[in-house]
Amino acid sequence: MNAGYLQDREQALYGSDATGAAVVAGSLVSFGEGLSRQDREDICLSNLYAQLATRSAYRDGLVGSSWFSYYKKKLQYLGWDSARPLEPGLAGEGSMAQSVSLQLSQSFDERFAQPATESIGALERNPNALEAFERASLQQDSAFFQVIPCLPKSAGKIELALYHKQFSTRRTVSSFLFWPIEEVVQTSLEEMAVVTFSTLHYSTFRERVRASVIAETTRNIYALEF
Repeated sequence: MNAGYLQDREQALYGSDATGAAVVAGSLVSFGEGLSRQDREDICLSNLYAQLATRSAYRDGLVGSSWFSYYKKKLQYLGWDSARPLEPGLAGEGSMAQSVSLQLSQSFDERFAQPATESIGALERNPNALEAFERASLQQDSAFFQVIPCLPKSAGKIELALYHKQFSTRRTVSSFLFWPIEEVVQTSLEEMAVVTFSTLHYSTFRERVRASVIAETTRNIYALEF
């Protein structure tokens, strides 16, 4: 993978300061107005790094049922400071997307709940992004995903509402977010927290994280000569 391709991909993800959202493996991240291109890149790459590390540990049997705890520790190491936990609201009925939107509106204030809900709607309208999100979230008969609306807080600080859902499936599935919950979910666990991300702290890890993420996401690409 050449540098020009990576630069084009980064420009597509981070180049605009307009409010928007991105799929970052098994996380759906929304960006509040006022977050810079560097802020967006820092949020996405630190989050992706933590997900990749947690998935690797999960595959190796080092995580067990504490997927979210391991993931949070990786994030905290990178500057996602100690979280203020919140009690999730009632899950409700309907599709999983409707349930998640309801829980967000019950547990987070409108500054976070509205952009998170809008990002779910945008995801539904983008089949390729939805497929990538669900494929990254599913791990055999379980799934783990996050919805993370982000807002600027102060110089060098970003405030994030972190919603995590972990569930086991009733059967083998390739899609889940817009299916009725009762058709997909056997058991589920939701955890929520408000987190402050120190980009000043993260800056000391930025290049290492970037290199690690690029190495991991390109390790299965091989050039062939004939």
